Amino acid sequence: MSRSVSILIVVAFLLRLGLGLFSQIGLAQVGYGSETERAGYLFLDAYNRDSQARALARSGEPLLKAFDEKFSSDQYGGLLWLSAFLYRYVNESPLLIITLTALVGSLGGWFVYRAALVLFDTRTAYLACLVFLFYPDSVLLGAAQMREPFLMTFVAIAFAGLLQQINPSPKPKERMAGWLWILLALIGMVFLSPGIALITMVTFSGWVFFSSQERRIPWQAIVISIGLFVIALTALAASWETLVTAPKGGALGIVGTWARETIKWNADVLKRSSGIVQLLFETLPRGLALPFVTVYGILQPVLPAALIEPGNPFWQGLGILRALGWYLLLPFAAYALFSAGNLNKSQHRRNMLWLALVVWGWIVIAAMRGGGDQWDNPRYRVILLAFLAITSAQAFYALKTRWFWRIVWVEAIILLVFTHWYAWRYLKIGFNLGIRNTLLLALSAALLLVGGDWLWQRLRQRNTL
Repeated sequence: MSRSVSILIVVAFLLRLGLGLFSQIGLAQVGYGSETERAGYLFLDAYNRDSQARALARSGEPLLKAFDEKFSSDQYGGLLWLSAFLYRYVNESPLLIITLTALVGSLGGWFVYRAALVLFDTRTAYLACLVFLFYPDSVLLGAAQMREPFLMTFVAIAFAGLLQQINPSPKPKERMAGWLWILLALIGMVFLSPGIALITMVTFSGWVFFSSQERRIPWQAIVISIGLFVIALTALAASWETLVTAPKGGALGIVGTWARETIKWNADVLKRSSGIVQLLFETLPRGLALPFVTVYGILQPVLPAALIEPGNPFWQGLGILRALGWYLLLPFAAYALFSAGNLNKSQHRRNMLWLALVVWGWIVIAAMRGGGDQWDNPRYRVILLAFLAITSAQAFYALKTRWFWRIVWVEAIILLVFTHWYAWRYLKIGFNLGIRNTLLLALSAALLLVGGDWLWQRLRQRNTL
């Protein structure tokens, strides 16, 4: 292991552990004073799950009860079971799970580094590792009793194993180790969130397909994928059956019913949301509200809101850091869709474009699933941080075309327009445009700038011929 990467991992672990320790001893003093904060938890989900895990650990009942429907704090039951196991047989301190999530979340940086090093040079691998370890939401989740740090690292482990396994000239031991890493990571995903295992397998299938000269996926990969797919689908069905009614149709019927219920639930969440999300639903036509909320979800956590909207100093400061992290990363994440096409090898281009498309597909799904929420939406998004970090690091060092600067300009326009909207809403600075006009102004300015620049470049090229 590289000495510099080892140091980064240790620093990342200590940072997560320090924030987790602070939440246990200081959050009650600096927070809003909610029951969750007084108990020392950064997330309500973590508080509910931990409370049920501790109750199960003390009850003397079989720990498999964690997968029963009465324990609604954990949809899949995996992390609840693990927490209850540790609380029963090791120690009941909440710091036990925090230490574990901090450690696992930090170790993922090594696998991101290894994966990126197979694909690119040392500086790109190093930057990808930095993004994975110190992206603000990654640090925040790694300091809490959440499942996302486990899933983030499992995705990184599986991807590093995949690249090791399909290396053009791997040694037999390296090939076997690659399969082992993939298998263990996917089992971990199925245990904690079967849906992420399915998404990872789809991603890997595409990667292998584009890596193969014959466009074939090895039969071993097909067999393992089918087996894990069946296990994951069964686990999904078993967990979702406790949440929705699906009298017939089997596992697929349960999935379909769950999807319908999810859409209804998201709509209710959106309508109950405060601020700009609620205004969108009140003022925009029904057909336009959800697309705009999805875009707004992609922009979460919104930097102007974090800077201007009044709030508790601790949480506002945390929100500013989270928003800064996302808005610094966002242009490179978007440019990855373009920079992948400039890579030298055609196989490399196909693979990285596929990975960038997976990242953006997931970002959109997270935005829709999170309903524009500033907490749930980024939480879902960060699960595929390994892919996001690698594609963004590649884009950072890629030759910058006009598209990169167009993306930066669009982000600057969005920030400027929404800063004015929030400044008027909370500080009465500027003038009242209304949410419709604000959206129209941002969209028009962005389209005019990008379209005008593209047309200008085309005219220049034509004049030079």
